[in-house]
Amino acid sequence: MELEEMKNLWDNMNQKALRQPGFVQHNISNMTQLKYNEKANLFKVGEIMGLLVAYTLAGIILYKFNILDTWYLSICGVILVMYLLVMPLYTITGIKRMKKINLAKSSYKEVMEHFYSVKNRLRQAEKISLMASPFLFIASMVVLTKMVLDIDFFTLPFQLPILLLIVLSFIGAILFNIWAFKKRGKQLQSVKQLLEEDN
Repeated sequence: MELEEMKNLWDNMNQKALRQPGFVQHNISNMTQLKYNEKANLFKVGEIMGLLVAYTLAGIILYKFNILDTWYLSICGVILVMYLLVMPLYTITGIKRMKKINLAKSSYKEVMEHFYSVKNRLRQAEKISLMASPFLFIASMVVLTKMVLDIDFFTLPFQLPILLLIVLSFIGAILFNIWAFKKRGKQLQSVKQLLEEDN
């Protein structure tokens, strides 16, 4: 068989395949699934990085826990460790659920219900983080001051430079949280648009 005949035969096979019902829709669905998986992986990588950082910090605090020698320092340490261990697991479980959406086998309603349940879980985690941030900030300041400087935070003389540093650090932490939440919101919006375009 000559090269020209093979080319014509191949072109004819492609044309026949494209005319088959469902062929184009199946390929579009596969491409959307690939794009969706790529976006879901971005969430997963971010959450895994956060989990590693949180667990490393929790490990350091637990390793040096005996330095927290008063009841209030111990309580601050326990609060911080509990948050660092539990919250990343809560969010990463939601991200894992995001990966379970199969666009080819699910109806539009099922896909969107699944997406919104994941989105609501992540939003709930953000609300918990935002509400807990003042307490976590104080706990982390207390624990870090003791572990790094070996100074009890509550015995520090609160002069203007120290108060200014605390206030600026707190504002910085809140702004960072807001930035991270907005970034995640944009990523979720991008995923939602992708799912809506597919249907």
